[in-house]
Amino acid sequence: MKKLLVPTLLAVVSTMSFNIQAASAPTESQKEAVKSNLNTYEQIMVGKVWETTGAQDQDKKAVSADDKQVANFFGLAEYYPDGTFNMTTFDGKPKMKGDWSFGEDGKTRSLTAKDDKGDVLFTRVVENVTVTPEEYTYRIYPEQGNKNKYFDIVHKVKE
Repeated sequence: MKKLLVPTLLAVVSTMSFNIQAASAPTESQKEAVKSNLNTYEQIMVGKVWETTGAQDQDKKAVSADDKQVANFFGLAEYYPDGTFNMTTFDGKPKMKGDWSFGEDGKTRSLTAKDDKGDVLFTRVVENVTVTPEEYTYRIYPEQGNKNKYFDIVHKVKE
C-alpha cells in the first residue's frame, strides 16, 4: 500500500502544480483580449522600446539633452498592453514606472508614476504631437499657463 501511495501522491502534486502554473500564465488569446482593449493610439505604443532621440523648442531649434528643461525627459520607455509602463535611463537605470493611457482621440497621454509599493507619486498629462509606428513626439510646457514656450520631445523605436 505504501509503495502505491507515494507515486500516486507525486502524480497528484505534479498535476496540481502544472494546472496552477498553466492557469496563471496568460494565453495568447488573453494577451490579444488585453491588447484589443487598447485604443488605436495605445496599440501603436505597445511591444516596442521607445528611445528619446531629441528635443526642439517652439522655434524648431534643437535643444541639448543636457538642458535642464528637457534632460529628465530623455531615456527609454516601454508601454505594456495591461496599461503599465516602465522608463529607464539610456544605461538601464530605473527612472519611473506606473500606469499609462492615451485619450481616445490620441491627443493626450497620461502617466501616473508609482513607487515600489504602488503609491501614486504624480500624474502628468502631455499633448501628443506625433503618434505613428515609427515616431512618438509629445509637447511639454515649462511654464504653467504659457503656451507660447514649449519643447517637443521626440522618440523613435529603438533598433
